[in-house]
Amino acid sequence: PRAYQHAYVMLRRPANDHEALAFGTLVHKALESWWLGSKEHRRLAALEALDMEREAGKRDPYQHATARALMDAYDRMYEHQELETVAVEAGFTAPLMNPETNGVSKTWALSGKIDAIARETTTGRLVIVEHKTTSADLDPTSDYWPKLAIDGQVSGYYLGAYALGHDVQDCVYDVIHKPTMKPRKATPAESRKYTKAGALYAGQYETDETPEEWEMRLAKDIADRPDRYFSRKRVVRTESDMEDYLFDMWAVGRNIADAEKMGRYPRNPDSCSGFGTCEYFPVCSGMAAIDDPVLYKTIETPNP
Repeated sequence: PRAYQHAYVMLRRPANDHEALAFGTLVHKALESWWLGSKEHRRLAALEALDMEREAGKRDPYQHATARALMDAYDRMYEHQELETVAVEAGFTAPLMNPETNGVSKTWALSGKIDAIARETTTGRLVIVEHKTTSADLDPTSDYWPKLAIDGQVSGYYLGAYALGHDVQDCVYDVIHKPTMKPRKATPAESRKYTKAGALYAGQYETDETPEEWEMRLAKDIADRPDRYFSRKRVVRTESDMEDYLFDMWAVGRNIADAEKMGRYPRNPDSCSGFGTCEYFPVCSGMAAIDDPVLYKTIETPNP
């Protein structure tokens, strides 16, 4: 709740994007272009989108090379997919309803953007496509997948698709694993060890790996084990699931209203380090002020 106050009431946002979020945004731009492109030109469209970001000076060259290697492999992985694009970045607004009374909230609406809506070429069924980049293990037995059964974002996209007139039957959760390996760095001179032949020991390097060398090495690793980097799962929703989601969201609206009435937004220490350190932790812990211009900026609208 305290993070909500800072971000959506005071409109203070981090001055700089978190590295993980910035990379996710970069890949998301490439995926948007891939899904918009024709089958013959999707790969090129995705890579061109990445190159435009690089030319605009917005991305670290190694981050750009990482995204290129992933998108090139993504195209090979799914070039023969049985999904036909219907819509990309589909914005929606849907009523927030009280599941007990069917009353519509006069204060809140459900709104967002669906990454993609696609049609299965074999069955004609419409499906939601949700893109994610993650550092989590994508093994079928990992803890990453069970949480999708109660993921509110997926449920909201079902309602959003219905509001747009798409009778979706399923959600394809499309996940890309961020590489755990890193670009090689030159070994500090004082730490270098040489063999009798004058060569550096294995694992030591004279110079930094260039972005181009890193892209080639990463591309080989992806080609050797694509299942580590790419996974798609089906996420279904029953009527009962959707009812539970509406109860959850109605309660969120009530909680926000109570916080506004009291003028108090409680802190939740359990959320300080869920996905890296919360960007507002310095403020909550007293190490910085919310009006610090180095750490935070003011935006004009809560949902840019």
